[in-house]
Amino acid sequence: MQNNKISILFITILTIILSVSCSEEEEFAYDNSTHLTFSTDTVTFDTIFTSIGSATKRFKIYNKNKKGVRIESVRLGSGGNSGFRVNLDGVSNTQFSDVEIYHGDSIFCFVEVTIDPHDSDLPLLKSDSLIFTLPNGIVQKIYLQAYGQDIIELRDEHITTDMILDSKRPYVIYNNLTVEEGATLTIQPGTTLCFHADAGLEVHGSLVAEGTPQQPITMRGDRTDKLLPYLPYDRTAGTWQGVKLHPESSGNKLTNCNIHGGKFGVMMLSDDKSQKSENRLYILNSIIHNVSGNALYIIDGQATIHNSQISNAKGYCAAIIGGNVEFSHCTLAQFYIWDEYLGALYFANHDGDDEYPLNQLTFNNSIITGYRNDEIFGSQLHDSDINFNYRFNNCLINTILSEEDEPNFLECVIDTINDSKRGKESYKDLAKSREGNFRSVDTNNFIYNFQLDTLSVARKMGDGKYTPSDCKTDLNGIERPENKPDVGCYQLNTID
Repeated sequence: MQNNKISILFITILTIILSVSCSEEEEFAYDNSTHLTFSTDTVTFDTIFTSIGSATKRFKIYNKNKKGVRIESVRLGSGGNSGFRVNLDGVSNTQFSDVEIYHGDSIFCFVEVTIDPHDSDLPLLKSDSLIFTLPNGIVQKIYLQAYGQDIIELRDEHITTDMILDSKRPYVIYNNLTVEEGATLTIQPGTTLCFHADAGLEVHGSLVAEGTPQQPITMRGDRTDKLLPYLPYDRTAGTWQGVKLHPESSGNKLTNCNIHGGKFGVMMLSDDKSQKSENRLYILNSIIHNVSGNALYIIDGQATIHNSQISNAKGYCAAIIGGNVEFSHCTLAQFYIWDEYLGALYFANHDGDDEYPLNQLTFNNSIITGYRNDEIFGSQLHDSDINFNYRFNNCLINTILSEEDEPNFLECVIDTINDSKRGKESYKDLAKSREGNFRSVDTNNFIYNFQLDTLSVARKMGDGKYTPSDCKTDLNGIERPENKPDVGCYQLNTID
C-alpha cells in the first residue's frame, strides 16, 4: 500500500514538471545583435560531370544566441535556375520562410547540383548563394560553387572497326566498352576513361593506349565525390571492373597509363597455341594501383612489363601463371590496407590441375616489397616435369629463401625483418626497409608515393646490363646512370 502511494506521488510530480515545461514557449530574439553561425561559408563541389547529379553536401546552421531565432526567409539567389537544389531541415524547395531554430540548437542543410551540358571541352564554373534573411534585417549568405565538365557517354559500346578516342573530353562508360576481334581501339595521350560501377574494358581485338609523361592516359571509376571528407572515391578500390584481354586478343600496348580503383587492374587470359610466341602485352611507364583483386594477372601468355609501378592489391600485385613474362625496373609494392591481401607476387606452372608451363619469368632491377616478411609465392605442380623457370637479377625483395631457391636470385638484397643475414647485407647496413624505402606511405590519407627515399636500400643496387633501352629514363623521365642505377621504376634525382 505504501509503495502505491509513493508511485502515485511520483507520477503526479512528473506530470506537473512536464506540464510546466511544455507550457513554456520559446522566446525569439529580434535585436540587431542576433545572427546565425554556419559550419562553413562556402559549399564547394569537386568537378562533376554535366547531366549527372552530384553527391550530397551538407552544412549546419547554428543558433548560438540566448534566444530562439526565426529566420524570415531562406532562398537561392538564382531563384532555383542554377542547378543547385536545397533540402533545409527535411524540406526540399528553392525558398523557405519562418524557419525556427531554438536557442542552443542547430539544423542541417543539404545541397546537390546538376549542371547542364554547355558544349565545351573545358570545365564551366557554376555558382549560386543561399541567402538567409532575419527579421532584424540582417542578411547572411552561404556561397555555392561547382565546376561542370562536359563528357562523352558510351553505353554498352561495341567497337567492330578501328576506333580512336581523343582527349578533348572525359569518356563515361556504362555497361562495358568492348573491342571486338579484328578491331583496334587507339587511345590518344591525355585521354580519361571513367567507368561506372561494374563497367570495364573488354578487349577481344587490340588495345593501343600510348600516353606520354606529360599527358598520361587515365582509366578510373566515374565517382568524382568523396566517400569521407578526407577520402575521395578515386582513392578507393573496386569502383569499376578493369581491363580484360581475352584469349584472342593480341598486340596490346599500354604506355604511360594510370589504371586504378578497379576490381582488378589488367587481366590477360590464356591464348591459343598459335599465339604463344607472340608478345601479346607490352606495358611501359605505367601505374596499376589500388584494386580489390589482382592488379596484373597473366595466364599462359607472353608479356613485357618495363618501368612500371604495380601496387596495392587485395589479391596479388602480379599473378603470373605459365608463359614467358619479363619485368625490368618495376616496383611491386604491396601496402593494401582495405582488407587482408594475398601478396606482392605469385607465379606458378599450373592453375589447379591445369598445366601451364612457366617457360621463363624474369625480374631485373626491380623491387618486390610489402608489409610482410614474405611477399613472393611460387607454386610448382607436383609430379610433373613441365617448365618452372624463374630468375631474379639485382632485385630488392621481401621473401624467405630456401637453399633450393638461392640459385635463382642473383645479386639480390633479401629484405626480411628479424633475419640477421638479410641476404648479402647485414641488418645494420640496411638504413631503410619496407615502406621506409619510399617517400611516403601515408595509410591514414591513402596517399602513396613510391619514389625512392634518399636512404632507400634500392639506391644504386641495380646493374646497367639489365636496363633495357626503353628504361633509360625512369617513370618520371629522370635519366638513369649506366652503372649502378636505382632499382624499381623510380630513379632518385640527385639534384633533389
